[in-house]
Amino acid sequence: MSGSRTALLDAAAEEFARTGLHGTRVQAVVRRAGVNERMIYHHFGSKEGLYAAVIDEQRAGLAAAWAPVLDRAATLDPYAGMRAAFTGFYDLLRARPRLLALMLHESLSGSGALSLPTADQLPTAIRDLYERGQSEGAFRADCPFEVAYATAMGALMAVQVFASPFTAGAGTPELRDRVVGQLLDGMTGPVPGR
Repeated sequence: MSGSRTALLDAAAEEFARTGLHGTRVQAVVRRAGVNERMIYHHFGSKEGLYAAVIDEQRAGLAAAWAPVLDRAATLDPYAGMRAAFTGFYDLLRARPRLLALMLHESLSGSGALSLPTADQLPTAIRDLYERGQSEGAFRADCPFEVAYATAMGALMAVQVFASPFTAGAGTPELRDRVVGQLLDGMTGPVPGR
């Protein structure tokens, strides 16, 4: 039974990433998964339940992969640590194109499967790093963590969607480094020589 669940999650992630919740047909998912349609209802209750499970699995995979990056970043000085955290997030998201597509479809459809975290649910490691940077004077004291975090996450996701039409080198480490540098310079304020 767990094999059919895994196959359905994988197939559904691909289909939902391509066509969203409303554009995806159950038949396409089960055909791709190679399982009986009843397995969707057995494991997930409905197509919407499958969709919610896909969103949860994809987000959990990203969070699990980002955790060691954040742990390492927390050991660095604030500027270098934030650079490592943002660079790691960018690279991890780039390696998961399904997740980005799912998030875009979900944002547009508003089905409610992708609940955004509240301020107290944001990663503690990056909050601590940012606040340490503020207390040490590395980051601006006038910008709350939640604003800096939302700006950074939005930019790191959006550049992967919008960069290719008008940016040479879209998807390259050079573009990633430019974006992260732009974010960090906004956190620090104008810093000569950096």
